[in-house]
Amino acid sequence: MKIGMPQLYEYDCIEDNLKLAKELGLDFIELNLNFGYCRAEMEAKTVADLLKKYDLEATLHFYDEADFGIYDEVVAAYTELLKRYASLGEGYIKQMNMHLIPGPVVTISGVKNYIYEKEYDVYIKRLIKNFKVAEKICNEHGINMVIENTDNIPAFTKRVYHDLYKEGFKFCYDIGHDHLSYDIVWDVLKEIDLPFNEFHVHDAKDRKKCHLALGDGILDVKKFKDLAERNNAYVVLEVKQSSDLVVSAPKFKAL
Repeated sequence: MKIGMPQLYEYDCIEDNLKLAKELGLDFIELNLNFGYCRAEMEAKTVADLLKKYDLEATLHFYDEADFGIYDEVVAAYTELLKRYASLGEGYIKQMNMHLIPGPVVTISGVKNYIYEKEYDVYIKRLIKNFKVAEKICNEHGINMVIENTDNIPAFTKRVYHDLYKEGFKFCYDIGHDHLSYDIVWDVLKEIDLPFNEFHVHDAKDRKKCHLALGDGILDVKKFKDLAERNNAYVVLEVKQSSDLVVSAPKFKAL
């Protein structure tokens, strides 16, 4: 198991993130393509040398909104971006994190209805095909690909997990997102042994708040740490500011 931190909004360069990771005794940083300064520094080809300087590894979070289950014309654009940044990250990015997007929603009389659920057979075929293409791109550049649960995922996602598992995909378990989703992923784990190569660990409470510093919520983080150790996974302490990381890193290590 390796412990890392996310790239932080409060900073303006990757090196400031690496300094904090080193101070906290972490193993890696999860860079984030949603941040312009991540993209700019990858384009400038300066990241590999910075990682060597601080003796740290890196994973990479793909665009939050990238939906590989949507229409092919949209997926094609994200696929080109994936090709670009997988190529730029070759040699230093260990893992690429992709979101599992619940898709378009139609609210009727206050009830959310999911188009992907109604059109499931077409959707899942398209999702599997596109994720296989994405995984192949990543693997060609020496990068593993993992699929992460977003927050407030719908119940039909259980079926999605079963189908993705059958196709041999690997996963990232965001434990705070799962709390907001009423433990859907944890329920799937009772049925199948999902392979997790990555965990996003943060505290959560009230089925409404997550990305809290460890100790500020109600999650039994120890059970997730044990699961991460069994999977020999990358663990991102995914709190979003340096002050929360300073609190959370020693707490997690002490569990």
